[in-house]
Amino acid sequence: RSAARTSRSNGEPHVRTERLGPMESTYSFPAFVPLSQRSVTSTMRRGDHGVGGPSGVFDTASGENVVVIHPGSRWLRIGRASEAVPREVPHVAARRLRVHVPRVSEPTAPVGLKEPPVPSPHSAAERTAMDVDNSDSDSDTEAFAYAGDSSVDSTLSMLRTALKQHQRHSKRKVPSNAYSQVISYNRNTRAESIHEHNDPYRVEWIDASEVEGDCVTGEAALRIADDGQFVSRWPIRNGCFNIEEYASIEDVLGDIESIWTQALDRELGIQHTHIAQLGVVLVIPDIFNRTEVEALACMLLQRMGFAHLLVQQSSALVTFGAGFSSACVVDVGAQKTSITCVEDGHCSPESRVTTMYGGDDITRFLYHLFVRSHFPYANARLSRSHDWMLLNDLRERFCTVNLSDVNIRLHSFFVRTPNANTLKYEFKAYDEPYQAPLCLFYPEIMDAYYEVPNYGESFVGDVTPTRFGILPTRAESVVEPAIVPQTDAIDVPVDPPTVPHTFVPDPQAQFMRMPLDAAITHSIVHSGSIDRARKMYASIVIVGGGVAFIPGFDSLLSSRLLQIRPDYLPSVDRIDIVAPPRDLDPRVLAWKGGAVLSRLDTAREMWVSQKEWADFGSRMLRDRVLFQW
Repeated sequence: RSAARTSRSNGEPHVRTERLGPMESTYSFPAFVPLSQRSVTSTMRRGDHGVGGPSGVFDTASGENVVVIHPGSRWLRIGRASEAVPREVPHVAARRLRVHVPRVSEPTAPVGLKEPPVPSPHSAAERTAMDVDNSDSDSDTEAFAYAGDSSVDSTLSMLRTALKQHQRHSKRKVPSNAYSQVISYNRNTRAESIHEHNDPYRVEWIDASEVEGDCVTGEAALRIADDGQFVSRWPIRNGCFNIEEYASIEDVLGDIESIWTQALDRELGIQHTHIAQLGVVLVIPDIFNRTEVEALACMLLQRMGFAHLLVQQSSALVTFGAGFSSACVVDVGAQKTSITCVEDGHCSPESRVTTMYGGDDITRFLYHLFVRSHFPYANARLSRSHDWMLLNDLRERFCTVNLSDVNIRLHSFFVRTPNANTLKYEFKAYDEPYQAPLCLFYPEIMDAYYEVPNYGESFVGDVTPTRFGILPTRAESVVEPAIVPQTDAIDVPVDPPTVPHTFVPDPQAQFMRMPLDAAITHSIVHSGSIDRARKMYASIVIVGGGVAFIPGFDSLLSSRLLQIRPDYLPSVDRIDIVAPPRDLDPRVLAWKGGAVLSRLDTAREMWVSQKEWADFGSRMLRDRVLFQW
C-alpha cells in the first residue's frame, strides 16, 4: 500500500506488476490529465496546412517569389509570375573549343539537315518552267512545270495545280508568265553594299577574344564573330533532349543549367544566392518523357537550389492563360506540334498527339522554293546561325495562305555578316510564300529536307516521330472458315459476299510524321463522347509561333478539317478556330497560364519542396501533379 501511495504521489499510475512480465514491469508511464472540452480552443483555420501552421505554407499570392520557365526547342520563355509577359531568350549555348578549328567557307550541315541543291542557271526544270509559262495560261501543262521523279516535285506540281484552280474559282486573275518573270528578275538582281555607319540595325558582333569564360548563352551565343573557337548547341530539339549533339543527359543538363542560370541573372536580376527563396513553375509537354522531367526537376531543386517546384502540362496551362474552360489546343512550335483536348483544366490522355515538325520545316521548304526561283543570296546556308535567322525572318514576314496575296511581289532583305558591310538584296516572289506553309499537310515534303533522328537506342529512351495517347486504327480483313455447299440445296441468287474486316491498332503510324489536319481529327475523335467532340470542333485554339501569325491559316485549316471529319459526326457543319482573348500573344499563352496557376489557392497542394524531393524523390511528382504521371 505504501508503495502504491508513493507511486501516486510521484504522478505515476498504479500498475499491478504481478500480471506483467519482467521486461514490461520496468516501463513507467506519466500520468495523463484529461482536458475539459469547455476550455479547449484552437487557432488553426480551414486554409492552414498540417504541421508547421501558417508559417509552413509557401505564399504565392503576389507572384514575386515565383519564376515560370517554359523551355522550347528554339526559345526559352522565363519571367516572374507577377509580370505581364516573359523574357524570350534563344535556347542555345556556345562553349569554347579546346582546339581551334578554322572557319571553312561552307560549313557542313548538322545531322539530319539536308541542304537543297542549287540548280544550274540553265537546268531542265527551269527551261521547262519558262516554256510552260510562255504557253497559254489555260493549258493544264503548267502544273507539271517542276514535275520530276522526287516526291517534292510531284507534290509541288499538285499544289500549284490546286492553286490555279482556286484562283479561277474565286474569279482572280492568274498572272501570265509569272514564274519566268520571277526567275528573270532574280537572276539579274545585284546586292547593294551599305557601310556599317549607315546601317541603323547593324549587329554588334562579339569577338572571340572578348568573351569571358568558356560558355556563352542566349543571344550573345549567336553573335560570336569567330565561330571556329566556339561550338553552338541547342539542348532541346524536336521537343525533347538533343541526342544528335550530346552524348549523355548530364551533358544536356549542363548546358540547360548554364542557360537558365544566366537568364535569371541577366534578364530578371536574380542572383544565385537568392534562388533559395523562390519557387519555380516548369512547363512540360503534353506527352512527356519521365526521365527528362525527373532530370529537370532534380536540376531545379538540388543543383540550382529552388525552394519549391510545380509541374504542369502546356496545353492545360494554355487554357488557364486564355481563360477557356475547354478547348482543343493546337500548339505548333518551331520543331514540335502537339494537339490535346482540354476540359476543366484536365488534358484527355487519349486525345494527345505529338509530332516532330513546326515552323523550322516551313523555313526549310521556303528556302528550297526560293532557290528554285534563283534566290539572289546564293551563299545562304541553313547551317549558319545568321543565315538561319535571316530565312526565319523572311518566313515570318512574307508567308501567307490568302489567295489575294498570291501575286508577283517585290521584297527586300538585308544580310549582316561578321567583318563585312551590310548587303541589301531585292527579289521577286510569286507563290513561294503561299506554298511553304502547306508542307505541314504533306509530311513527305518535310522528310525530304530533314530526317528525324533515331531515338531507339538513345539516352532519352524510345521516342518516335509521332506519339499518341492512343494509337490510330487500321482496317484488317477477317478470314472466315469456308462453307461447304450442299448438293441438294436450291439455287437462290444472292448478293456477292462482302469481305468482313475489323479495326486493329496500327503501331507503324508512330514511326512517320502525321499531317496536321489528320492529327487534329485524331485528337478530337478520341476526346470522348460525340457531344464532347462537337464541343472541341467549336473551340480550337492555335498557339505557338509556327503558324499562329500566318494570314488566312485559320480559314484554310477549318476547311480541311471539315472535309475529313468522321461520318458519324454529320451535325458538325462548322469548325470554329477561336482567337486568344485580350489580344494576347499566342506564343506566351502557356507561360501566362503557369503564372496564373501559381497564384491560385487550389495550386498550394501541387508544390513540391526541396526537402520533400530530397526525402522521396520523383514519387512526389506522382502524388502532387494533376495529370496522369
